[in-house]
Amino acid sequence: MSKLNTTAAQTYRYELVHDDDDADFVAYQRRREDGFWQTFATWMIPRTVCN
Repeated sequence: MSKLNTTAAQTYRYELVHDDDDADFVAYQRRREDGFWQTFATWMIPRTVCN
């Protein structure tokens, strides 16, 4: 019986980016063949003011 490899290389990630202004962002990134991360899409999460 062969041993299973449970540590797969991470090929994508979601990153939460905090902005000091009025919004935060989520970035969807994929690992390129050279090992660097490339952002493919971003989503803005607006902050609301509660009174």
